[in-house]
Amino acid sequence: MRIWKIEQLARELALGQVSEKSGMYYFLASSLLILLATYYAMWWGASRDWLFYFELVVLSAIAIVGCLQAYESNGGDNGQEFVLRAVCLSVPAGVRVNVFSLAFGLLLFHTAGSVFTPTSFADPVRAYTIVSYAGFVAFSVYFWWLLVRGMKQAREVESTT
Repeated sequence: MRIWKIEQLARELALGQVSEKSGMYYFLASSLLILLATYYAMWWGASRDWLFYFELVVLSAIAIVGCLQAYESNGGDNGQEFVLRAVCLSVPAGVRVNVFSLAFGLLLFHTAGSVFTPTSFADPVRAYTIVSYAGFVAFSVYFWWLLVRGMKQAREVESTT
């Protein structure tokens, strides 16, 4: 099971080397990553104001565009095993996003007191919220970029074999 190396997993997917059982393990791992991300987001807390709902709309748009791009990168209607590839590739992509997101979150949390001050920002809490929301948006774009790239790599392997 690949948890970091997307290119190798893309190759294995293109060559049909991911067994049914391995596919189930990837599905389980991707489900656990979603659970981790959900609780991680809840841990940081969210203020339900216009910015929260704006972020929800932006993240939804990113997910829609990202999924459509991944589908096209897999060959569109002529592609093979889109769902299996998407689930499997979401594991190393999700691991990367979670690792970098945790690092970003911890850095933000531990530096917030000295960075987001009344002398630096008129509203330090709002500035902190905007930076953290921007981080979530950036990590969402990064996740879909990794997934699209993995789909393209699998497609390239297919075209050379």
